[in-house]
Amino acid sequence: MQIIFGIAIFIIVVTLILYKVNNRFEKKEFTILIVIIIITSIAYTLYENKQEEFFPSLFKQKYEKEKDIPIKELTYELLNNKVVSSKTKFIYKFTYIISKDDKEFLCTVSDVEINKIEDSYIFKNFKDLKEECTQR
Repeated sequence: MQIIFGIAIFIIVVTLILYKVNNRFEKKEFTILIVIIIITSIAYTLYENKQEEFFPSLFKQKYEKEKDIPIKELTYELLNNKVVSSKTKFIYKFTYIISKDDKEFLCTVSDVEINKIEDSYIFKNFKDLKEECTQR
């Protein structure tokens, strides 16, 4: 969100400079300003959504690969704000639905730690996760 504010302030400063140079602010320039602000906001929102969904999909792929059980539905909660604030360490709580032996189970896993090392993401404690499942 701070990035959007920074870009908006930059665009406003550029607009004020154009206004001071031309001594007027035409409809065309105002339209261009609005379009730039809208496009920037949409691009940033799409980027944030993509980043937010990255770790849950990574967990889903890892779980399906390791346990050979597909996850039907998945919800998540990022615990970093409660535990630690970091750009290289992410802690999640995942709740998901799986099917085993023609039965559906609602499972929860807490404190899934994912570490970022350069361009790689490593699950610190994936093998030792305490999975709590209840039959639906």
